[in-house]
Amino acid sequence: MLSRTALVVAALCVASATQAQNAGSPSGRSAESPTPLTAHRTGEFDAVLPARSPESETRRWAERFQFPGDLEGWDYDLATESFSLYVPPAYDPEGEPYGVVVWVSPFDDGAIPLALRPVFDERRLIWIGPHGAGNQRHLFPRAGLALDAAANVESFYHIDRDRIFVSGLSGGGRMAAMHAVAYPDVFAGGFPIIGVTTYLDVSPESSPGQRVPQFPRPSPDVLERAKRHPLVIMTGSGDFNREECRLTAAAYERDGFTDLHLVDIDGMGHEMPSAEDFARGLDLLLAPAPVD
Repeated sequence: MLSRTALVVAALCVASATQAQNAGSPSGRSAESPTPLTAHRTGEFDAVLPARSPESETRRWAERFQFPGDLEGWDYDLATESFSLYVPPAYDPEGEPYGVVVWVSPFDDGAIPLALRPVFDERRLIWIGPHGAGNQRHLFPRAGLALDAAANVESFYHIDRDRIFVSGLSGGGRMAAMHAVAYPDVFAGGFPIIGVTTYLDVSPESSPGQRVPQFPRPSPDVLERAKRHPLVIMTGSGDFNREECRLTAAAYERDGFTDLHLVDIDGMGHEMPSAEDFARGLDLLLAPAPVD
């Protein structure tokens, strides 16, 4: 069991490291010096977060993912990490609570694309993405930083916990799928784009013997909760990950996910979707849960 898990996690790391070549960096924004995060700040800015999430502690994370190796060499100092945030200017700490999208990029830039700002303004959502957490980085810090992002935004802003989501592109989409399923106690749903992973055994017909990257099957109570949350998988007709996205979506649905959506965009390749298509995915996350 442990040796298989080690191979599975290693495969996920290797696959993630090769997925973003054609995706295109989502942000051309100039970097700025990060400052300590302060409560209720609005606009787009880079920040240093003050506290690790309990879930990103090495032993706790290893237990969740049945990770058999030593993570100490891959651990990180949150004080040396920075995060990009976009908080809509209309945000009011005394007003309606906002939702959150934790973004996992395949690149080292975690900033929001300029075209998505109006999308987040209209839906009252906050964006947060770690910098330096692209596909070349080890699985553990990438995972930990996403958990840290969720915990700190919830501490510093007026947040609706039922609208904290995780999303990502390509290798970051694989991370988003993993987090959405393995951490339903943190994330209320997931939106993986042009990259996905699963605890299920999925083999593309075009590549017999090859498997979609896997993570260990979550415990029954965790999985039961995850199956009730929305999971939106987005791909496109020109995406080289299209087959595995489609097959994985079908496998999740067969395994009992009740709010599963496959969004297959005609003409979209292995790239960031348009603002309009990104908004379509968000709206599926935000829609009321289906009635049994």
